[in-house]
Amino acid sequence: MDSTSIACWKRKINCFVRNSIAWHDISVVACTLTLMACASDGYRYSTQYPCNFTFYVSYHPTSILSRVLDNPGLYVWIEVQKKSGVNHLMVHPCNGDGDEDIALTTEIENSRLNYNSMGANGQLIVGCTPFGEWRAYDRQCPYCLENKSNLSFPLTWTKNGQSVECGKCNRVYNLSSGISDDGQRLVEYRVQTNGTVLQVHN
Repeated sequence: MDSTSIACWKRKINCFVRNSIAWHDISVVACTLTLMACASDGYRYSTQYPCNFTFYVSYHPTSILSRVLDNPGLYVWIEVQKKSGVNHLMVHPCNGDGDEDIALTTEIENSRLNYNSMGANGQLIVGCTPFGEWRAYDRQCPYCLENKSNLSFPLTWTKNGQSVECGKCNRVYNLSSGISDDGQRLVEYRVQTNGTVLQVHN
């Protein structure tokens, strides 16, 4: 092989190596961005307070909770109370409609499901933003949870029903973003539904 052919092959090899390194760098960057996205998504949802709430939409199709995720701008806060041995789901909508008291009388709802893991103090806010994004938050003020000595700091609806406020520290939290004016973030949980079952969980 003459010197010209050798030089040509060297150029080809160098070009191949450079391209391989460039593609490797692109792959590394893409992988890093994916991991960062996963990390930020994981950071958004709290695991500090155990949350595992299940509601059978198919058993209660006319309930406000069954319809809330299909109605942008509608939110409810929920809790479960035991009355005469029967679990009752209390539903309080943000739009001023009447509260609901849903008796959970089926065997799976009343005997097999555990409602003791519903966030910091057993009350959740569930709804759909005006942009069609599902949200589930703890009903307790995150600032007061972190800085006070007990777990009872429930948030209440503001007049427009699109935010909640704390009567203790007076912070107001936008329900679309989950953030207050000074940057405090509501304790957020994952919300999922398949049309038959609605779940809120860590």
